[in-house]
Amino acid sequence: MVLVEVTPTGHDWKEDWIVDIVAVHGFNEDYTSAWVDPKTKAFWLRDLLPRYLPSARILSYGYAADTFASPSEESSERTLAHATTLLAELEADRAQNNAEKRPLIFICHGVGGVLVKRALACASSKVSPKVAHLYSVYISTYGILFLGTPHDGIRPPGLDTLAHNAPGPQPTPSALLAAATKGSEALQNINDQFVPLMKQFHVHFFWEQKKTTTEAGSHLVVDEISAAPLLDDTERSGIWANHAQMCKFGSAEAPGFSVVCSTLQRYTKDANKVISNRWIQAIQTLQRLRNIEAAELLATGAPNINRPMVYPEESVVQRNKYYRVPYNASSIFTGRKDISKRLERSILSGSGQNNSPVQKRFVLYGLGGSGKTQFCLKFVQDHRQSFWGIFWIDASTVENAEQCFSNIAQIDGRGKSCDDGKDWLTSLEMSWMLVIDNADNPLVDVSRFFPAGDRGHILVTSRNKECRHLQTVGYEELKEMDHEEAVTLLLRSSDKDHNNPRYRNSARPIAKALGYLPLALDQAGAAIRQDICTLRNYLSVYNRHRKQVMGTRSIQGSEAYKYTVYTTWEVSFQMIKKLEKPASVDACEILQIFAFFHFQQVPASLLQRAWASALQATSSSVSVSLFSRILGLLSPAVDDNGITQSSQLLRRAGQSWDVIRFRRALSILAQFSMIARDADREEDSYQTPDDDRTSLRSYTAVSGNYSMHPLVHFWVRDRMDKADQNRWFEIATAALADSITADPDPAEHAYRRALIPHIDCFFNGEHTKPLIADQTNVRQLERAFNITQVYAEGGRWNSARELQERVVDERIALLGAEHDDTLAAMASLASTYWNSGLMDKVADLRRRVLDLKTRRFGSKDCRTLEAMDELAKAYWLCGRWAEAEALSLDAVNGMREVLGPTDPSVLTATLNLARLHKHKGRPEKGLAILARSRDDCLKEYGPEHALSLEATMELGMIYHAIGRFSEAESLLLGVLETRRRVLGKDHAYTLWAVNDLSKIYCSQGRAVEAEEMILAILDVVEETLGKEHVGMTMTMSNLARAYSTQGRFTDAEAVLDSLHDILARKISTGKIDPLHPDWLECLYKEARNYMQLGRVKDAERTYIEVIPMLEKKLGPEHPWTCNAKVRLEEIQKPLSPLTPVEQTAGM
Repeated sequence: MVLVEVTPTGHDWKEDWIVDIVAVHGFNEDYTSAWVDPKTKAFWLRDLLPRYLPSARILSYGYAADTFASPSEESSERTLAHATTLLAELEADRAQNNAEKRPLIFICHGVGGVLVKRALACASSKVSPKVAHLYSVYISTYGILFLGTPHDGIRPPGLDTLAHNAPGPQPTPSALLAAATKGSEALQNINDQFVPLMKQFHVHFFWEQKKTTTEAGSHLVVDEISAAPLLDDTERSGIWANHAQMCKFGSAEAPGFSVVCSTLQRYTKDANKVISNRWIQAIQTLQRLRNIEAAELLATGAPNINRPMVYPEESVVQRNKYYRVPYNASSIFTGRKDISKRLERSILSGSGQNNSPVQKRFVLYGLGGSGKTQFCLKFVQDHRQSFWGIFWIDASTVENAEQCFSNIAQIDGRGKSCDDGKDWLTSLEMSWMLVIDNADNPLVDVSRFFPAGDRGHILVTSRNKECRHLQTVGYEELKEMDHEEAVTLLLRSSDKDHNNPRYRNSARPIAKALGYLPLALDQAGAAIRQDICTLRNYLSVYNRHRKQVMGTRSIQGSEAYKYTVYTTWEVSFQMIKKLEKPASVDACEILQIFAFFHFQQVPASLLQRAWASALQATSSSVSVSLFSRILGLLSPAVDDNGITQSSQLLRRAGQSWDVIRFRRALSILAQFSMIARDADREEDSYQTPDDDRTSLRSYTAVSGNYSMHPLVHFWVRDRMDKADQNRWFEIATAALADSITADPDPAEHAYRRALIPHIDCFFNGEHTKPLIADQTNVRQLERAFNITQVYAEGGRWNSARELQERVVDERIALLGAEHDDTLAAMASLASTYWNSGLMDKVADLRRRVLDLKTRRFGSKDCRTLEAMDELAKAYWLCGRWAEAEALSLDAVNGMREVLGPTDPSVLTATLNLARLHKHKGRPEKGLAILARSRDDCLKEYGPEHALSLEATMELGMIYHAIGRFSEAESLLLGVLETRRRVLGKDHAYTLWAVNDLSKIYCSQGRAVEAEEMILAILDVVEETLGKEHVGMTMTMSNLARAYSTQGRFTDAEAVLDSLHDILARKISTGKIDPLHPDWLECLYKEARNYMQLGRVKDAERTYIEVIPMLEKKLGPEHPWTCNAKVRLEEIQKPLSPLTPVEQTAGM
């Protein structure tokens, strides 16, 4: 054993040292080689660190871990021997230097960190007089840097890698290494001793990001989860190096050095004050312990003084870190204790670790309203500390479930997709529970939501009895409540004394009539609590309506719960109708409108926006309500009596929105538990507009969203006859469509995105009707157009396209091709074609729009010039760059002369022209016109406007083309972050930004990061856009670029082969021109890749094929053409390798 000071000899001013830094190496290392870079021979503890920490004394501890192999001894005993030796050596050195109270910082590599944890745990208990000198090490320790320490153990691949790198033929595993093995009892004991002390120290975990390669393969020695556990009040960082190299810094620029050095500097700066205060408290504590020694000797029951002390107070380690559930359990939750105990026995045994041989899955099934969700909320609330993480999945739809998993994936930045979330759960060593709620759809395989592997605890709720077969540890059917517990629940919900015998006697018949169903009992209690009825007369009211509800129309399905729950809700509905008008009528009508939206997150402002739109669209008597107006515009919804049968909802006084009346209606529904206001809402805001007719954005009377229980949502529709269903469906669709504006404000954009699930319900719900029922109704066509705009803006182009084509056809037939509304619909459809990659269609349609506008407005009109610019953009997509440039120049010059340089149409045209310059090999020319235009965009519209983001991204790619990579990266990172937040991570424009950023990373030599980015989005791009979309071919091209930049030319070839096939197929079917730039780029990249693979003949053949096409399409001076000619000449001369610049050059 050796403790050596490595501070340079010139540093001999001992009185100026303010901290001791002790480095402890890992397995197969010694006190110098562990910290020496093999290339530069730099011993960074001596050669680098003192430059940044001149006041630190630096020591390195050495020990021969492999000499402690002893099969006959327990690994915990031998590890303790290592630890006590380290303690003794360190205390002796510090005592000799009169430095016992000097702050201490450890740098640990690999299993050296296990040794330090064991030593500190040992030191923390050394408080008795004979060994208290060792206690000083514990008191003085301020911080620990763990570099690749296996806190959760080393798995077999890592152990094998260490064994291959060990000296000698077959090294015997040391006791210390055995203690660091995954599942080691010794390691668990060390962690148990160390965890209570962690709050005492500042801790920074580092993990290796590169695999170690041996004859056995490439593996991480210590994976991230083991090296950097997710703990409160700790820091985590990765180092781009393998396990052995991560602690060897050859220079200040070496990966990881800046973070390590900065951490040490921060610890050194802060340590002295903390440790000084800690020593004051420690001396007082030790003196107090001395005072009770006499009591110990006299056997008076003095406490055990040989225990660890934590200053200033003992830390309490909270087990649960993540508790992601949508709601709190109801404060009046009652009963179900027997099922809870059975669930505890089934799913909680051994929940402290993910050590079960099978994934523990328990299924709760039963009828809707039986309290499955509330039971789960109560269970996870009561057992929160049994799990490191508790996560909630809304499985009412596949999309909702995938979004929930996506949210889980983003907790620690591990990914973005549904699969990323499941994979993260699979990888966790900590104990977690997943609640999969509302998994009711029999057409959906619920098992698709189970993370792979045998880890974790899963609780599934479903109405579908067949889901019980998914269990591995048990299942329960939630039937009716225990009868007395049901009475208690009803009385608690009614705010009645549930211990009062008289109340209980009155409640028992009600509980029986309601089938002892929790949801029915809770809603009945709400009616009683609101004095709508009493305990005594509730049953008479209930029985009066039962015959009406059950006798006049069939009830969907055969399950008994619908009989009981439906009747209960109908009672509440009838009671609401008897309340004071007009609020009662408004409440009933809001409920029927909400029933045709998605049951979750209905924007409260939707109805107000629709009212404002109707006010702008037409004028009528002030006595006619909003939906009277809307219904009057919907011919199919009006019966022979006209609007006398329409809604009287939201009757207006004057021309102002009656916010008080609207709030009263919502309040009534909430009181009866028909709707609930979502949590995490902003405070209500209401602004009285200067001009009530000005804009929909003026109307913000009620903020936030409202949700309905899915069964209430189902019941409201089912209680209607067919005519009423048609009527309220059309009112709901009209209200939603009328609430939509084209305002580019970010808040309006967020509102439109929030409408997508509700629009989906119009097309995919149980009750659907064509949105264009009457081809002669201009208002219906306008509403359908508004809805298509929401789909298109949200990247749902396939959904938008079919309806847009219908709108265009109907507007042409009704209004004529040259009408403004028709031209707007055609332009919108063309944009959808453009985003969908339908090149032939977008070019044809934009050519048609340009011709129509030219005939109607003339060639110099700004509207015509805008169409010209859009056609130029289409030609660019189709690879017709010469035609595109001519049109773009005319459009820019013409519009700038009339509109000025900051008009959005001018800025858009300038952006398109700059893009053309870049692609034609003239990036400097593009920069000259785009830099100013981007500044104008930011000034006029702000950084998050779509036009500003597009200009910023294009400017970044021009910087990339001229070699200004850092500036390009900064711009693209900003665009990507904003698009993820504003548009969503899976939006096509967000994926486009990822692609462009990957190009920059390749040019910066960060091809591995580029590869990871592209692989993370590859499946999403294919699913969102399709295999032949231009976005997919761009993504494949960039993946090939990343592989090639890494020298992985075989992998690049595989991707290029697939890309070649896709583009060849598009050429053969006429979707793209044989001279399209994407095809030329693919051939050029294939030729370069053949060269790197040594397939010279294939490279020569491909260059000969592509050069004439490049000359014809791009011209002889274009960089692609010149580079291809140079490479061909080199093939036909003595072969020379590609230059590094050529290897990373972007296309």
